Amino acid sequence: MEYSVSVSVLKDDKSEEEVEVYFETEDLDDIAKINKKIIFIKEQARKQYEDTIKVYFTRLDLKKLQKEIDDINNTSGWYNDETYNEFTRQEEFYYENL
Repeated sequence: MEYSVSVSVLKDDKSEEEVEVYFETEDLDDIAKINKKIIFIKEQARKQYEDTIKVYFTRLDLKKLQKEIDDINNTSGWYNDETYNEFTRQEEFYYENL
């Protein structure tokens, strides 16, 4: 599944910018070590934004990202014949009407 994460980067012109980095969640899941996962995200940012000098992405950022992905992959609240979109619409309706 394609996913994105917002990261801050330092550009060639010394400006900082918040950018979206896109990647496949399976590629991130295949990496076992935390440091290598951080390096993976940083490499993806450099590939997608070639004028990047530095990528700011920490262990805390990775922890938040992993939690988001885990929440998406948690299907415990789904009904047997329900699609992801149906489930999401019901969740949005529930939270909008609290």
